[in-house]
Amino acid sequence: MLADRLVAHRGYPKHYPENTLLGMTAAIEAGAHFIETDILFSADQQPVLYHDNLMTRISGEENAIHLLTLDELINRPAHEPARLGNQFVGQTITRLHDLATLLAQHPQVTAFIEMKRSGLHIVGLEAAYDIVTRILAPVREQCVLISFSDEFIDYAHQQGFPRLGLVLKDWEERQGELIRNLQPEFVFCDAEKVPEGATLDEIPATCVIYEVEDPDQAIDWFNRGADMVETFDIGGMLENLAHRAF
Repeated sequence: MLADRLVAHRGYPKHYPENTLLGMTAAIEAGAHFIETDILFSADQQPVLYHDNLMTRISGEENAIHLLTLDELINRPAHEPARLGNQFVGQTITRLHDLATLLAQHPQVTAFIEMKRSGLHIVGLEAAYDIVTRILAPVREQCVLISFSDEFIDYAHQQGFPRLGLVLKDWEERQGELIRNLQPEFVFCDAEKVPEGATLDEIPATCVIYEVEDPDQAIDWFNRGADMVETFDIGGMLENLAHRAF
């Protein structure tokens, strides 16, 4: 099924602010079965959906996520003013709690929860794991923890979290000891880091290539062995690929 081969990267940023409940909901309504979000932590160590440490690009103010409490953050905009103007000025920063509630309403949807390294550095691996997994407990089977931090994924594995994904920092890591030891369910790889002519068939896990915007490129990646591709335009990709053979 096509929807099982596409990941809505940060929701539906083609038309909505990234990492917002609005964008996640729109992605699901467009047909997404897989969504992805980034997690950072407030000053009081509460997780929010946010990519940048600094708030300029997404919220239009000179501040940092880790300097404000959760109560302060959920009243801050997340409307991407430079890219989207003021059309979503009323959209505020989303709590991880709210995403968990949305997932509970859509049991067919799986969420990739990317733990940003900067947030892990501030809160600590163990505390970050405990905080996030406590919130995700009601929808645990619908969630896959992913991170550029190998240390965090290794710790999550030790704690017995059932669904994990490694993000390759370079192409050589596909044959690394960590992948052999952890045997993650998913491996994420930047499209730009795959050597020309290389295929992905040798990666035993479900291989997710990011970021792919062009439907023809998506088909090419599927032909090269990618199991899934991650896109900012989930609705457009679903529509374009619906009647194409690959």
